[in-house]
Amino acid sequence: MNQIHKQRSFMRELLIWVVLLIVAPLVTVSILFYQHEMSGMNKIEQEKSILTNQTAQKLVERLGDTILGITVTNGYWEDNRQAVLNNDLRWIQDNVGVVPDVVPNIDFVAETDLQGNVLVQSGDVAELKTKVLYPFILDKFQKEPKFSGIVNTSKGLAVVAVAPVTSNKGEAAPVGLVIFGRLLSDEIIVGLKDTLQADIALLLNSGQFLTSTKEISNERLHTYVDTMKTDGLEHFNLERRGELLVAQSAAPLLDMEGKTIGALYAELPTRSTTEAADRLRILGLCSLAGMLLLLGLVILMVRQRIILPLRHFTLTLEEVAAGRTVKEMPKHVLHAEAQIVGAIDKIMQWNQVLEQTVAERTASIRSLLDNARQGFMSIGPDLRVMGEHSVECTRIFQQDIAGQRLGSLFYAGDEQEAVLLESILDEFYNEPDEWKRELIFSLLPEEVVIHGMVVQIEFKYLPAAKSGALQTEVGGAIMVMLTDITETRRLEEQMNRERKRLQMVVHVITHSEDYAQITRSFETFCNTELVELSSGNESVEDKLLEIYKSIHTFKGSFALLQFMHIVPQLHELESELMELLGREVKPTWEELEQWLRSLRLNEWLDKDSQLLKEALGDATSEMGMEYEVKLTKEQWQHLERELRMRLTLAEDKLWLAELRKWRFKPLKALIQHYPAYLTELAERNGLLLYPIELNGADIPVDPERLNGLTQSLVHIVRNIVIHGIESPEERVEQGKDEYATVSFSIEQVQNELTLTISDNGRGIDLEAVRLRAESRGLLPPHNEEKPLSNEHIANLIFKDQLSTTKHTTEWSGRGIGLSAVKAEAEKLGGTVRVSTSKGSGTAFIVKLPYEDITGAERVGSL
Repeated sequence: MNQIHKQRSFMRELLIWVVLLIVAPLVTVSILFYQHEMSGMNKIEQEKSILTNQTAQKLVERLGDTILGITVTNGYWEDNRQAVLNNDLRWIQDNVGVVPDVVPNIDFVAETDLQGNVLVQSGDVAELKTKVLYPFILDKFQKEPKFSGIVNTSKGLAVVAVAPVTSNKGEAAPVGLVIFGRLLSDEIIVGLKDTLQADIALLLNSGQFLTSTKEISNERLHTYVDTMKTDGLEHFNLERRGELLVAQSAAPLLDMEGKTIGALYAELPTRSTTEAADRLRILGLCSLAGMLLLLGLVILMVRQRIILPLRHFTLTLEEVAAGRTVKEMPKHVLHAEAQIVGAIDKIMQWNQVLEQTVAERTASIRSLLDNARQGFMSIGPDLRVMGEHSVECTRIFQQDIAGQRLGSLFYAGDEQEAVLLESILDEFYNEPDEWKRELIFSLLPEEVVIHGMVVQIEFKYLPAAKSGALQTEVGGAIMVMLTDITETRRLEEQMNRERKRLQMVVHVITHSEDYAQITRSFETFCNTELVELSSGNESVEDKLLEIYKSIHTFKGSFALLQFMHIVPQLHELESELMELLGREVKPTWEELEQWLRSLRLNEWLDKDSQLLKEALGDATSEMGMEYEVKLTKEQWQHLERELRMRLTLAEDKLWLAELRKWRFKPLKALIQHYPAYLTELAERNGLLLYPIELNGADIPVDPERLNGLTQSLVHIVRNIVIHGIESPEERVEQGKDEYATVSFSIEQVQNELTLTISDNGRGIDLEAVRLRAESRGLLPPHNEEKPLSNEHIANLIFKDQLSTTKHTTEWSGRGIGLSAVKAEAEKLGGTVRVSTSKGSGTAFIVKLPYEDITGAERVGSL
């Protein structure tokens, strides 16, 4: 009897655990699944209902489009305009005020002047009797001359349309505005019901109630109206009515001003959702029944194959312990007893083998890590290195790192960076949100320099493991993998230098004539202009600014040829000159001359010239000479002077003009290198350009005269890339082609030569230019009564040191480049101006007197 009681207690306990561990979780999961699915369907219906509400309000507002045409027709009427100007109220009443009587769907009309004073009104709307009592209509009219929307009038909710009173074609300035309106009715709401396949109702704060069905009562919407006055939110409810679920939603009804004037209510029967919910409930019940049946079978099998054999095995042990002979035992008990004993023996054997295997694997892994030329270590929440780490870590840090703080190891000489690194790791360990932890993890450094070695870093989080019967957390660390990439970086830098050297050689070969011209100009600048520094009547400040502009232009020209060494040197010299210009006390002539001589500018080309000579040999000295006249400049000028003195007849002067043109070149030849340079610069900045072409005639010009101007055009080219062209993503967002267009155009009209460089980029930010000019004292403070024209503001970019760029780079930010273009154009008696349109692009237009350039009238067809 006692054994039977114990057996029943064991079975009862087994059933309790099965219910707690299996049945209850399965039932809970089923219920949660049902609730989750119902929540999803509820959310779908909510989105559909809210969308229905939004569509209903849009349809109500779109009613204004049906009368906007009538409004525009009456507004764009010259006779109407003249009647307003002449205050001819009778004409307005006879021609505009009668519209509600003769035009369907128009319930009221009002015509006013620009101040909102009502001239004529039909329809007896109190808000439009003497003055327009809707300020937002007048405000919106200032920004948008034609519009429609919803307003709440003394006669009820109405859709109004507004248009300006102007000439027949609308080009004249408005002299007033005309307002037509249509009052909303139940019939219109019924039309919305047919369109949306849903019952619609409106209740205004004023008490007006419109509905598409009598089943929706006024009282039902009152609750929503009162609630929306405080929270202004949309409301949704899914309610079962009989066999169907009905989605009910209410949203604020907004007028033209955007204020809530009532509630818009919609009811939508959801037959498909109802059927899905019913099927889901039936499926859940069937699934639950199936799980319970399966559970019963599992319990039966466990009882027959495990519980009963163990129980008989226990009884057998009791019999043996009591000294009684076991005469007979069931076969399944003998089988179970053999398995248990054999299993224990095997577990002990496996345990010994496992310990030996783990030791061998650990030694193998350590050997692998120590010889992998990578450092492996782990840090815990205390941000200290754990005891286990690879030999490579000791080599990199040159010390035993166990127990060291990670920040002091990575940034031994920079306490600020060390603190920042450890603060990031602290925040990572203390952040429970997994998504935020991943975001914080991305802030960790990827490379550091340790004892002169460039080390690549990878971080890998090792989550805390579960251990023991209580499933307590063990571990939780960050593994740090270090790779010495010093040699890789050195090779990359060497390859980068070789690539730049090759680019320089290619650019010099393909632009050999430009190379010869630029180097000669720079040598002349160093050996002549800087030597004769204090000659003339210029002040030190003017001379500094002149030198600054020359250096800025030379930097752009050498950058165009991809020179490696002189470009950064010139950039640094620009910074020093800018610092001198910014001083209140300028240096003396002697100090300036001594400082410039100490720079030894004439040696700055040596390194780049040596690289070219190594690549091209003696051919470097002949670069650019094949197109030159075989006379020195002084010899040619002497020849021209002698011929002018000796040849005095008209025919001789014509012949002399032809002779002078022997040294002329087509203007295209002087700027043909810019399209390739612009394309390359665009690629560096991630921009996309269509192929650039030079358009216009081959007009011959004096290269000596135009050399300074054509070299200064490099500043316009840079300006187009750095400021003008948008990124491909930005252009696509604005509805533009992701490829930008830049064009060079040359045109001669009579005695004037025009060079136009244009793009279809973002245009110039005129407001930024104006503010920058005011801050630098180039403009008086903004005056609303006498505002500056856009053209005036745009051409301020040619002022010295006027730049809207916040950071100075090797390419832009000084505010000097465009002023250099202006100075060169004015030297030739010409002008430069800019034309820009926000979002459409910019054009730089250089105009030069053609006769002044050639020095003689054109002979024949050139």
